[in-house]
Amino acid sequence: MKKLASLIMIICFQGFTVHGQSIGELKKKAEIQKLKADNYPKSEFFFGANLNSNFGTLESTTNTINLESVSMEFDNFIPSFRLGYKYLLNPEKHHGLFIHFNRYSKKALKLSDSNDFNPAFDTSFNEIRAGVVYGKLQLGIGKILDDQVLSSSSQEETASYSLNTVGLSYILFRSNDLSVPRNLSDYWSVEAGLNYVSDFEDLNYTSFSIGFNYHFTFQRSLDLDDKIWLQKRTFD
Repeated sequence: MKKLASLIMIICFQGFTVHGQSIGELKKKAEIQKLKADNYPKSEFFFGANLNSNFGTLESTTNTINLESVSMEFDNFIPSFRLGYKYLLNPEKHHGLFIHFNRYSKKALKLSDSNDFNPAFDTSFNEIRAGVVYGKLQLGIGKILDDQVLSSSSQEETASYSLNTVGLSYILFRSNDLSVPRNLSDYWSVEAGLNYVSDFEDLNYTSFSIGFNYHFTFQRSLDLDDKIWLQKRTFD
């Protein structure tokens, strides 16, 4: 009888200990989630759609580029679709790195009655671009993955070109407030940008773009102060 009573007491004690540990673990997990909510997310996945003016020719010589020759057509816009990832080295100031993939359509959206639209490229094409994020600014360099075939107006011969890109964009509007970490949930943004396309030899093009993107934020981590505070605190 004494053995049975001792066994019951041991089981009850172990059950009470496990229950206490479970409550403590739950409290700690809740506190960690609360602390993370007060910190900025480090990563974003985003997708969106852009409207791009036709790639206008930029005149150049062997040693110079004539900026006065910049021409952009706003009667027709070429749609493109984007998928990308952003990693923030300084989430509070929104400084970090990005990489995205663009798919450009070969068809343009016609916004006027003019029939003079002459696309720079005859086919749809893909671009990969990477660069830096500095607040609302993004600067990146990229590569058009498909060699572009340009037909000469004076000859029937065609030539294939490997083209590179440089792009600068600025966020005109975003649906959350960077100054409040708890408000940095998923958000959407509107941005405007300038794009430069070139083979860095003979061909140079410029384009203006405006786009809409939706961002999924994640990876809210604990900072050093949070980790020190958690080590000192007990969750009985």
